[in-house]
Amino acid sequence: MPASEKASTTMMWMKQLSTTTVNSFTGKVKAFMSGSPIKRHVAVGVAAWMVLNLIVFFILQGKIDTAEKTFFNKGVDVALGLADKSGSPILSTDILSLNVAIREVMENPEIRYAAILDHQDKILAHSNPAKINLHLEPVAKDATIDALNGVRIASGMIDGQASVIIFENEVTYSGVKIGKVSIGWRGNKLASAVKSYNFFMVLFLVSSLAATAGMLFLLERTLTHRKMVRQKAMEGMTRIGPYLLTRKIAQGGMAELYLADYLREDGFRKTVAVKKVLPHLADNRDFIDMFIREARLAALLQHPNVVQIADFGKIQNAYFIAMEYVNGKNLAEIMGFLKKGLPVDMAVFLILKISSGLQYSHARKDDKSGKPLNIIHRDISPQNILISLNGEVKLSDFGISKATSEPSLTQAGVIKGKLSYLSPEQAMGQEVNHQIDIYALGLVFYEILSGSRLYRFANDIEAIRTIPQMTIPPIITKRPDIPQGLNDIVMKCLEKSTVKRYQTAQELNNDLLKLKNHLGITYDASDLALFMQTNFEKPEPEPVA
Repeated sequence: MPASEKASTTMMWMKQLSTTTVNSFTGKVKAFMSGSPIKRHVAVGVAAWMVLNLIVFFILQGKIDTAEKTFFNKGVDVALGLADKSGSPILSTDILSLNVAIREVMENPEIRYAAILDHQDKILAHSNPAKINLHLEPVAKDATIDALNGVRIASGMIDGQASVIIFENEVTYSGVKIGKVSIGWRGNKLASAVKSYNFFMVLFLVSSLAATAGMLFLLERTLTHRKMVRQKAMEGMTRIGPYLLTRKIAQGGMAELYLADYLREDGFRKTVAVKKVLPHLADNRDFIDMFIREARLAALLQHPNVVQIADFGKIQNAYFIAMEYVNGKNLAEIMGFLKKGLPVDMAVFLILKISSGLQYSHARKDDKSGKPLNIIHRDISPQNILISLNGEVKLSDFGISKATSEPSLTQAGVIKGKLSYLSPEQAMGQEVNHQIDIYALGLVFYEILSGSRLYRFANDIEAIRTIPQMTIPPIITKRPDIPQGLNDIVMKCLEKSTVKRYQTAQELNNDLLKLKNHLGITYDASDLALFMQTNFEKPEPEPVA
């Protein structure tokens, strides 16, 4: 492989892997939020609790800021007043007036000390007379908090353990510094106010968390009880509206399939298949949206080789799709029973029918606008090809199909479809069109002729790495008895290049018809019916009255 092609492929892998990782995380978050109402209520409750606490935090923080601002403004006013009174006495060394000013300041019980200093920082007056004529001792752990109107505000400790808020302001005369005032306010009052607000905040956090948890617990208990009652009722359902459920045919991870009788009041009865969402998924909005989307798309398709949808909706909390009942087996079950490749004429007949149904769905147009719907099945596999005991061949399960008429319910970069039937462009995360269905049908064709699946993958990472580089050996090397013309048709379906691959399912159908006529193949629905009845027919169960 050329270096440029290797580099391009490596970049595609990296892009796909990174996209898959991101989408895996976001998908889990989305799945949690779109899951049961209990999960949604928990998420909403936690979010509401966080918002409420943020609101309370900002309110309390505002109160703390207001308390600090009031305290600081009060201290600044006192410091400015003392400085204003100290100017003339400092110039005239009027110690008496300075002491009077100190005594007035100390009338406030919140003030721990007050001092007036000269230009050399020598104490002229102090609330403690023993410190006069000394230099003012610096407070421990002095840390500037702010400066307002020229007053320095700082925090510190005096006497080793008492907290104090200091307000210092220079005393000037004609712009020249002649002294300084220093006032130490008791910091315990401000600290007490802040502490009380913080305590209230913690108390509110704990109490609101307990209250929220209690409400969520009660809500969860209530919802869980209701859900259990509803699920029990759904599990025991024997009827959905006019559909009488007679026998469970199959069950997957998301839905269960029932054989049912459609009953009308006038006595009309018709056997149908009812696909019902499993009870525990009835509240999953994303899954229900996809389920309804499947029904809408399939209901648009009226073709003999596509399973027909008769009805869909919700009755008694049960989401369902009523469809025609194909009494027979899917192609995977048939291959598992035979454990070998199918005869050439039978294989050609089956792919002719499915390619006809595919072409119809690919070319389907909107009834009103006439615009193409561009429906892509995206899950062509033996499990979704049904064969009835009467020789009918039907394509089923449009659960992950895509159409331009429907909103996208999948994330970019997320692989949809069974890993063993992915096209190279799907594996590399490229834009896809209806040709991925042709490639998948080619893989099915290869499988039913060879008798075994072409490849299997444990996970999407393995598929991403392998499919774009994998060389598929011609089917004739696995099955030498098949005609060269048939080998060419199968391998054209499996071309990695979409330019070389069949452009439409109709082109494939035309080539198969030409080959069928050229080889003189006369295999038809009656032959298929004989094969099915010989190998799989069982007595039909008596209908439930």
